[in-house]
Amino acid sequence: MTAIATQDKDLASVMKNDGVAKANTHDSINRIFNRLEDIKKEMGEPSWSVRLIYTDMMSAVMICQKPGESNRTHYHANEDEWWVIMEGELEWDVDGYGTYHAKKDDIVFVPRKVIHNIRVVGDQPSIRLAIGKPDVNHIFVEDHVFAQN
Repeated sequence: MTAIATQDKDLASVMKNDGVAKANTHDSINRIFNRLEDIKKEMGEPSWSVRLIYTDMMSAVMICQKPGESNRTHYHANEDEWWVIMEGELEWDVDGYGTYHAKKDDIVFVPRKVIHNIRVVGDQPSIRLAIGKPDVNHIFVEDHVFAQN
């Protein structure tokens, strides 16, 4: 049985506890235009995250992590989530769907209530744009064994 370890919906706290050293949740919100190269220059060396869009209806967070880094295994009870891979390579473990090796320009969708984990693979940092509702509650689990499809 998978045990719930903690829950958290504060983006800065989630990023910090996932090992992301810098989390910018204020300076870049809701700019009309963004350029990846400018964001990389502003944020510097990985790991970092920057909230780009934050409204009452949606949120978009760009996440850059080093090879070998991952987030904690979790799910969202009431919200779907999806990502666009902008650089590098990642692997998603998605309960009931298996493991997916994602590369630049791939799009990954995980429905609500589905346990998932994301880790950077290869020898380069990865950048992904996470898109969903604002203030999504992350429900972290321990000792989960992923079911394959």
